[in-house]
Amino acid sequence: MDGLEKIDVSLFGLFALAPDQGLADEADAVLLELKSADAEAGTEDLRLLLNEMTREMRAQFLAFRALRAEAERQAAEGDEAAQKLARADLKAATDAMSLIVRTLEKVDSLQRQLSRDRAEEAEGRAEETGFEEALRDVRQLIEARATELFRRWQMDGKQDDDGAFRPVDGGHGAAGAGPPVAGRPDGTDVSKNGA
Repeated sequence: MDGLEKIDVSLFGLFALAPDQGLADEADAVLLELKSADAEAGTEDLRLLLNEMTREMRAQFLAFRALRAEAERQAAEGDEAAQKLARADLKAATDAMSLIVRTLEKVDSLQRQLSRDRAEEAEGRAEETGFEEALRDVRQLIEARATELFRRWQMDGKQDDDGAFRPVDGGHGAAGAGPPVAGRPDGTDVSKNGA
């Protein structure tokens, strides 16, 4: 009649808890500030409420569809008073079904937005965590390499009278082969023995 009979309300489905439960578990391990925790709980409550509304609206749509079918039958078979009442029921059922479909579309749109927001938030957390981990790894690599180069320099060098390590070649090696040779506190050059 007006296309409402062809609508499949089962297409308006329920939405799952989260795209990746592993990320949610990881987030739970971190101490969140109270406002963030409340916002996360509120989002979950909203998801559950919208799922419940979807279930209820689907059931209501099916009930009004049955009411409308009965009203159409009475409008075709009954006497004039019954037909008039059936036409009023038919119009009311059609209006209710249209409202339910529009409401289901809005609920579905909200669910999709919540799902996108959760996915973006999880992605943002993963990126932020990934950057911090990469930065930590780079710092550890730099420190390990610097420690290795210092130990190698110490083993290749010799100790002067004042206890400082100097390269064996007197500091005239390739650039960057070791730390620069410095003078003694009294200003004399330590690269020459016995100076």
